[in-house]
Amino acid sequence: MWMLFPKEDGYIEWFKNAGFKDVKLKRIGPKWYRGVRRQHGLIMGCSVTGVKPLSGDSPFLLGPKVEEDVQKPVNPLVFVSRLIFGAIEATYYVILPIYMWIKDQIVSKGRTI
Repeated sequence: MWMLFPKEDGYIEWFKNAGFKDVKLKRIGPKWYRGVRRQHGLIMGCSVTGVKPLSGDSPFLLGPKVEEDVQKPVNPLVFVSRLIFGAIEATYYVILPIYMWIKDQIVSKGRTI
């Protein structure tokens, strides 16, 4: 249920491993979002940019992509559990911005939330 996003340094490391130079991360988010939680990677959003000096394949080798067999029947229990957990996660991402907006209205503007 918890999506394990990397810390900000993780995004930068991914780009550097892929051959990019001059990698920069910029935090983005709505005006009411005043927090930065670097310790566990939760940031409202970020934009990562860099320059790739040479064209061609990435030096960051991931190996072959594993395709899901869509012809094979889906186990009903797996389907229902994915549906339930997906609905819980979606609810979290709807409730979180509402909670943060309310908190922004309550907490004084000089403090991070």
